[in-house]
Formats: sequence, structure tokens, C-alpha cells
Amino acid sequence: MKTALVMGITGGFGGHVAQALARQGWAIRALLRDPARLPARFQGADVVQGDAASIDDVRRAAKGAGLIVYGVNPPNYRWQGVVLPLLENTAVVAEENGQTIVFPGNVYVFDPADGPEYDERSPIHPVSSRGHMRREMEQRLRLASERGARVIIIRMGDFIAADAPSSWMGHIVKKNRDGYSLTVPGPKDLVHTWAYLPDAARATAELVATKEKLEPYSVFHFAGYRASFADIARTIEQVTGKKVKFGKFPWIVLKILTPFNAMFSGLVEMRYLWNREINLSGGKMQQRLDGGIVSTSLADALVESGIINS
Repeated sequence: MKTALVMGITGGFGGHVAQALARQGWAIRALLRDPARLPARFQGADVVQGDAASIDDVRRAAKGAGLIVYGVNPPNYRWQGVVLPLLENTAVVAEENGQTIVFPGNVYVFDPADGPEYDERSPIHPVSSRGHMRREMEQRLRLASERGARVIIIRMGDFIAADAPSSWMGHIVKKNRDGYSLTVPGPKDLVHTWAYLPDAARATAELVATKEKLEPYSVFHFAGYRASFADIARTIEQVTGKKVKFGKFPWIVLKILTPFNAMFSGLVEMRYLWNREINLSGGKMQQRLDGGIVSTSLADALVESGIINS
């Protein structure tokens, strides 16, 4: 049986891609510092106790695997001096074994001034420190693809999903006694790009099934939804019959606290993403999968994620 090592199985991308791969017959192996943290839905998976920060642990976990799903995401935006060494371990191991790395890309690497439409040929021009780190990560993966590994990058917008701790949607939509509140971090009529993780994970698993036909370094954009907060509010009202009240995100408070909190500093730095459109074109993925991408409606995605009630 084919084995996929999932790094970050407790997170949104790692967990959902693991589920999609399991449905396609892959045996799932997880590298976890604490095996007790294995999500209940993966009971029966092979668990290797270890740390992504240890190359010896990564080697041990990756032995015999044909695929490495890289869903490692340091908590609270503590990226500096962390994300590149973590990725380095996985890149080196994949080079040694000729393994394929599946990596979740994002829009941090783009300059909004180049938009609003971006495809896989769009220039990589980050405008933030985290965008620069993301560019370095992708450059390292490209190098890995030249040294014997294979790489599939799935570039997505902000996640919508259950079991996705970093999802903005799960934090800004709240049910209350009278209906719902929607705390908006940017203009409510500005289009934003969202990715429903179960759909993105299914597409990822289908691309993995064709990996031998792909270039050693392949990037695919998952188009997802283009929806403003006004669109989201209308969807919630149509599904639930409840009113949605808009609130403002407390940017001023976060800015004051940035010297004391790395997560707040990261959120403030990336605020620009809520003020400019960055739309992902999914034509390349559609063509590769012959148009067979599952597309759940935004309404169903919000219900299935547990964000709203039907």
C-alpha cells in the first residue's frame, strides 16, 4: 500500500489532505511530538513520535513513504528563524529518497499592485517579511526538485473548514442570540479569495494521483470562492433566516499590542491582504483534472464547517 507521511496532521491542510488521500487508498503516517494529539478521525494511522525540527526524526518517519504532505505551521506567526530550518529537514530527506512533497502555498508571495488576477506565471513579488519568507520556502522547494525530489504546491486563499485552527472564517463569524455577527477586517464590499479545504484537499489528492506526469516542480492555483463580506452576510441570512450584524475588527488594539505579541504583529503586517483583491486563477488545475474539481457551494461550505446552522 502507498504510504503518505503527513507533517502537521492536526492542522487544517495536513488533516484534510490526509483524509482525501486515505479515501484514495493511501496509508497515512503522522509525525507527532505527542501521539496523544492524533485526531480521532485518524485512529488506526501509523504514528511516529518525533519532531519536524529533527532531521533524524523526519528521516525515520519518512522511511518507505512515497509522499510527504507538509502542513507544518509554527503557531502564533512565530516564523522568523523557524519556518526555513523546519522545511530544510523535509527538503533534504525528500531529496535523499526521491519523494514528492505536497506544500500549501498562499498569496503572501504576490504584490497586490500586480493584480487583481494571478495565475501560476504571475511574478513573485512579496511586500511583507512573511511574504519574503514564503518566497524563500518556495525557492528551497524548487531547489529540492532539482536535487531528486518532486514538489507539488497548491496555492490557496483563506481557509474555510472545520478542524482548521488558523481559519479566519471560524473566528470572525459568531452566532449570537439575535442572529450572527460578522467582524470584518477590511472593506465589506471588497472581493476576497477563500478556499474550502475539503474541496482543495480532494483536488490535491487527485493531482497526487497524476504526480508522475507532472513537472518535478509544479504549482497549481485553487480558485476557490471570490466573495466579499457582504456576499458572506447575504449567504448566511439566506441559509439561516437570521440577520447578520457587521462589526469592525480591532486593528487599533492589535497595533498597540504588536510589540508584546508575535501573533498580533503578524496579523497587523498582513492587514493589506484585506484591503486589496488577490484572485487566483484555477485554469491550470481545471485543465489537469479535466474540469473534475468538486466545488461545494459557499452556503454548504459554511454549514458543513460548523460556522453557521442550516
